Amino acid sequence: MTVQNPHDHFFRDSFSRPEIIRDFIQEYLPIELLADIELDTLNLEDGSFVDEEMQTHHSDMLYSFQRTDSETSYIYLLFEHKSYPDSEVALQLLRYMVRIWSQVPRENGKLRPIVPLVIYHGERRWQIASDFHSMLNLPEAWKPHTPQFDYLLYDFSHRSDAAIRGEIWLRVCLMVLRTIFDPTLHDQFPDVVKLAFELSNQRRGVDYIRTIMYYFGKATEKVTYKRIKEVVEAHEQGANIMATMEQELMERGYKRGIVQGIEQGIERGKYEKAIETARKLLVFHDAVTVSELLGLSLEDVLRLKND
Repeated sequence: MTVQNPHDHFFRDSFSRPEIIRDFIQEYLPIELLADIELDTLNLEDGSFVDEEMQTHHSDMLYSFQRTDSETSYIYLLFEHKSYPDSEVALQLLRYMVRIWSQVPRENGKLRPIVPLVIYHGERRWQIASDFHSMLNLPEAWKPHTPQFDYLLYDFSHRSDAAIRGEIWLRVCLMVLRTIFDPTLHDQFPDVVKLAFELSNQRRGVDYIRTIMYYFGKATEKVTYKRIKEVVEAHEQGANIMATMEQELMERGYKRGIVQGIEQGIERGKYEKAIETARKLLVFHDAVTVSELLGLSLEDVLRLKND
C-alpha cells in the first residue's frame, strides 16, 4: 500500500512494531476476546482493504492470529484521522470485512472471524454509535434479517495521561496521536519528546524517535522545525538524531531537486533564482529561516548549506 500522508505513515510504522501492537491488544481489547488470542502468533497480513477514494483519511492493517482453540481469526485495524468522526465507518467496515472474507482462505469450510477495530484521533470527540444497526431505520421485526456487528472504538485524542496505559513504546505512540491535533501542542511538545527519549536506550528506540519527529515536522504546523530541533537537541543523543534527520532530508532533496519544484508548479527559472538567493542568505541565516523566507523545501536548503 502506498502511504498517502504523514498520519498514515506514522500509524503503519507504529502498529507494525510487535512491541506496540501486542501491548495495545493486551491493554485495550476486551478481556473476553483477549483470553482467546495467542499473542505470539500475531502476524501482519499484506495489503489494504480501504477504498482508494477513502485513503485520504483512512489507513488500515490486518493481523491474523491463532485462537486458543487453534483456529485462525483476524483483527482488522482501521485508522481514522479526520478532524471529525465519520458516520459512515460502520458501513465501510462491513464492506472491508466482506473483502477480507472473499480473499482469505476458509478454515474447515467456514469464514474466519474478524474483530473490527477503529483507532481515531481527530479534533472532535467520537460520539457515533459503534453498532451497524444504528445506521438503519430498522423495525424490530426486521433486525434478525439484517447484518449486525459492533466495532471497537478507541478515541485517543481526548484521553488524559492517566488513561493512556501500556509499556513505554505504546504510551509514546498514543501520546503522539493524542497531541498532534491539540492546539496546545507547542507547550506539550517538550513533555512528549521527554517521554520519547525514554526509548533511546532500547533496541530500535532511536529509530522510532526519528519517526516521531518526522511526523511532528510534516503533520502539524503547531511546532516548527526550529522548535523540534531546539527541544530534541536538549536531550542526550538529540544532536545525533537531528544530524541524521538532516542528512536524510538532504539525500531526499538530492533525489527530487529541481524536479520537485517543477511538480509544485514553480517555473524552472524562478526556482533556480530562489536557489541562488538561498545560497546568499545562508551566509547570514539558518536553513529554517531561509526556507520560510523563500518558500523552498527544507530539504533543498539543507542540501545547499552542505554543498
